[in-house]
Amino acid sequence: MTRGLICVAGATGYLGSRVVAALRARSLPVVALLRDRSSDENQRRLSALGAGLAFVDAARHDSWAEALFGADVAISCMASSNLHVNASDDFWAIDRDANIRFGCAALRAGASHVILVATFEGRASRSLTAFSDAKEVAVDTIGAACREAGAAFTVIRPTAYFSDLTNRAFDSVLSNGQMTVLGDGSHLINPVDGSDVAAFIADCIDDPTKAGREHQVGGPDIFSFRQIGILAADVLGPPYRLKIRKIPLWSLRLVAALASAAGCVSRASRRTAAILKWMIWSGTHDAVAAPCGARWLRDAFRSKRDALPLEAMIGKRRDRQ
Repeated sequence: MTRGLICVAGATGYLGSRVVAALRARSLPVVALLRDRSSDENQRRLSALGAGLAFVDAARHDSWAEALFGADVAISCMASSNLHVNASDDFWAIDRDANIRFGCAALRAGASHVILVATFEGRASRSLTAFSDAKEVAVDTIGAACREAGAAFTVIRPTAYFSDLTNRAFDSVLSNGQMTVLGDGSHLINPVDGSDVAAFIADCIDDPTKAGREHQVGGPDIFSFRQIGILAADVLGPPYRLKIRKIPLWSLRLVAALASAAGCVSRASRRTAAILKWMIWSGTHDAVAAPCGARWLRDAFRSKRDALPLEAMIGKRRDRQ
């Protein structure tokens, strides 16, 4: 167990903000590391949890060193979005380079434990797509640096977050009664709530038997991708009769190949090809891990439904009658 300072990078994101909350709920001292352009709302939200704030330029080594001063545990939840197109925000700049700067700066600052959140399928898919390889390079580099420094290195590999499914599957069923799957949609996954992953990360700090290891973490129930659409339609209720839209794998592979060819002259095309290849991999391989926590996807879908304005639900139902 540590009572030293814990620094969290990516603290404004879906998982990072929950990690800060989980640590503060255990009365642990936390500094949230933010980009200079972080919004006032994010700053107020983290400050309200009792976290200190430090600002970094992710591209500068000295900026990380200043922000991580005095850290005993350093946690990175930094990850690029699939939708980012700015070169400074892509997976080479964030998942690989910024994470490596963070991990190495944390060790120079004297951290005894570094925790990195990586992709579930990263090791298996890194040879197929740069999207996975970018984070795996960071895993390898920070892991080697931790071994040399005698520090613990913990890697967390969640399957998929509930937010990914509420923002995609649920919203798709809500808007047009449709669930899009790759192939036949039969591959399995046990998605997990971000708060449960955050609690597990806090456990890795408190429990020395969990530190210094890799952990694959998932939620308490297992679905096929088709079943996730069926669940969303069931939660929404009539008249949401589900339509399954299948994307043939050959068509996505063709688009990925064309993007790869265009990548010879275009960084954006290389990025698109890498993301498409990652989508193909993740949509055609099971992602089932040891269950973590007790939050259920059905409850997440219900919360999303209950938060919708009544007028929106009535309008959708009228549209389908």
